[in-house]
Amino acid sequence: MSLSYARLRQLHFRRSLAERFRGMAKTAVVGMGFFGSAGVFAIASLMVVLADGLMALMHAHVGVVERLGILLGWQCVTLELLWLLHGAIFMRDAEPFLAALPIPDAAVWRADLRIVMQCYSVLWLPLIWLLYMLWSQGPSLQAVSASVSYLVMVGAGMVLNVLLLRNAYRRAAVMVLPMLVLMVFRPQSVLGAVAMLVTAAIAMTFAFRPRRARFQALRSTGRSRAIFERIALASALVMPVSLHALRESLVVRGGYLLGAWALAMTLLAGHAPSVGLATALLIGLMAIASAALYRLPVLVRGMMLERLDFLAGHCAFRRRVTWFAVLPPVVLFSLCMSAYWQTAVRALPPGTSHAALPSYPLLGYAGLFALGAFSANWTRDTMRWLMPTAHVVLTLIFLTAALS
Repeated sequence: MSLSYARLRQLHFRRSLAERFRGMAKTAVVGMGFFGSAGVFAIASLMVVLADGLMALMHAHVGVVERLGILLGWQCVTLELLWLLHGAIFMRDAEPFLAALPIPDAAVWRADLRIVMQCYSVLWLPLIWLLYMLWSQGPSLQAVSASVSYLVMVGAGMVLNVLLLRNAYRRAAVMVLPMLVLMVFRPQSVLGAVAMLVTAAIAMTFAFRPRRARFQALRSTGRSRAIFERIALASALVMPVSLHALRESLVVRGGYLLGAWALAMTLLAGHAPSVGLATALLIGLMAIASAALYRLPVLVRGMMLERLDFLAGHCAFRRRVTWFAVLPPVVLFSLCMSAYWQTAVRALPPGTSHAALPSYPLLGYAGLFALGAFSANWTRDTMRWLMPTAHVVLTLIFLTAALS
């Protein structure tokens, strides 16, 4: 019996997942024994937040920034999930060989979208609940328009994620257009549904092109190459080497940071402003920023000294590597804390002073970030479990103090 391309992709996907999660069943049982239903509650809470956010797109009082946060929240959650599984989805190890075969692009698209739909798994629950709520009052023109708008949004986002993971960034930029329609029209608008269908049809004519990776070096202009070389030399090769070696880790951490902000905006769109909500958002966002970034300085420094071990004995080189390993994460952490503070301010009731927000989350998580970035270099094995535990305990203490 001949094996089709779609069947080959499906078998590889299942085999890769089985190998990746082998032995995790016992870990999951032990985790449930320690934490009870906390994991199930966290997943259910995420599904409720996504469903409420998608429903909030229909409300007239939701502004442009909140709409942008809702759309980014959905895209970040789905893209982060697919990124974690992109090796199994796209057969990265065999991609050079498959690219040389005469496989029709339509077959590649069908295999990609079929596996991506399986990866969404529980993420279909918010959409199913949303469609149920739309049709629970009986069929109507607004229900049809909203259903079409949401389905086009999810479909366009799915194609957008595939294009991003396939490194087809120009065609991915075109696929953003259907989703931008929701920034202007509400989903239940007939004109908005028609506009989304038209823009999605136009965008997909550009997206459904041969887009498999061409395995050849990209040629850069002389000016951009000169700027890149200056940055590389000034940073003692920290910037280019770390961006290449830690690309997956940086993408995952960036997805956590952007997704946390987007989910916060989604939560704001579905709830009334209050001091308690603003405080809870501030604590949660700053905890995510600290937990996602505190290990970056040690990761970058250790990777550089390991890759360039022949230069590790020079004191000047080690000092410059340390500076450029610490400085970018500190700047990024400061920017995240500032952005998250402004997000929490948006959750305050109108007329409420910024002084209503507590300052102890800022001081506490900044201290944890500094402690993790400094101590992980000396006691790496201990800090690997101590710092996550400290983040969880400190977050629980802050939430208890703020909401009591």
